[in-house]
This record gives sequence, structure tokens and C-alpha cells, in this order.
Amino acid sequence: MTDSVMQRDDVAQLLHDADCPDEFTQRFLTAMETESISDQLRLLRTQRTRQLDRIHCEERKLDHLDFLRYTLEKQMPTQPKKAKQMRMKKLRQTQNP
Repeated sequence: MTDSVMQRDDVAQLLHDADCPDEFTQRFLTAMETESISDQLRLLRTQRTRQLDRIHCEERKLDHLDFLRYTLEKQMPTQPKKAKQMRMKKLRQTQNP
């Protein structure tokens, strides 16, 4: 079995597609030539953690918006069942064109 070593351009494209900062991409590409695989994996784990932290931050922001929306919806008078059904139907149509 032959080792499949990824080409530098392919790695750069993957990191770009993963929305990694240019500084990280350059650092990783250099590490491919100068550091061990375990060091390269450490770099990738660290970057993954950073990106996951950003996702969690954005998720918290959405939670705040959802809470505000929920609070406001609770203050609305109860809508007739037919109007609510029509609104849900319209929503489904826009989500599934």
C-alpha cells in the first residue's frame, strides 16, 4: 500500500474551504514540511477548537434572539387555529420551494 500524501495545494484549498485564517494556513503548510505528523495534528486540533468556540458563541447569540422571540410571542393574544395553520403552511412553502 502506498502512502497518500496530500499535495500542498490540496491542503491549502481544504484549509481555505474550512475558513481557516491565512496565518493558520501558512503555519500549517510550513509544519507539513518541518514538523512531525503529531505536531500537525496538534495544530489542526487547536484550530478546530477555535472554530468550534466561535460556533458556540454564535449559537449563544441565537439563543438570546430565540428567547426574546419566545417572550414576545407569549405576550401575543391567542391566534385562531385557522390563522396559525395558514401561517405554518406558508412557512413550509417558503422553506421547501
